[in-house]
Amino acid sequence: MDYQDAAGQKPSVARQSVRFGLHLLAVYAIVKIVTMWLAGFVHGWLLPVFQQHPPSISGFQFAFTHLFTFSFFPAAALAFLYAHWFRHKVACFVWIVPLAILAYKFVGFHSGASVLSASHDQFAAAFHHYFYGNFVIAEFHSYRELFEMAAANPGMTRGMDQYCYTAPLYAAIGYSIGTLVGIKVPTPKLHSTLELMLFMV
Repeated sequence: MDYQDAAGQKPSVARQSVRFGLHLLAVYAIVKIVTMWLAGFVHGWLLPVFQQHPPSISGFQFAFTHLFTFSFFPAAALAFLYAHWFRHKVACFVWIVPLAILAYKFVGFHSGASVLSASHDQFAAAFHHYFYGNFVIAEFHSYRELFEMAAANPGMTRGMDQYCYTAPLYAAIGYSIGTLVGIKVPTPKLHSTLELMLFMV
């Protein structure tokens, strides 16, 4: 529990820091492991079934265009389930670190020039780079084509930057909301079902 430990004492600052670090690690693990895998699964398996033909856009273009969906919702769902066993309120603040990192990258965008002291065009360029979708990325059929595409297509660089810096913020916000909902909303049936599933495993 987050309110008190087994001894009846509130968790120490050190313990809370460890918990925060572990939850933050979980956020980045979700982005690195789940986000692209889930996007690839939807693009490669579900879309062809529902559309009755192969997708008209490449896997990378699809993944980068839907980064919010494939990072926010998996993180929210996993945090919601986790909060049924460990009510760590400190997990509600994991968005702080990804936000600080993204803000640093945003402000220093374009050769270290400060967005705060630059023109409106500079701010718009940074916003476009880290938040805007509308990717145009061709499909690749070999690692050689992938490397050539990564070097020549600015959309690939923009997509990778969003994957590295923007997607963790999406996931962290989802993780925080999922944790808060899991703590605040009583779902006894779901809790008993999860315990039964865990026991069966």
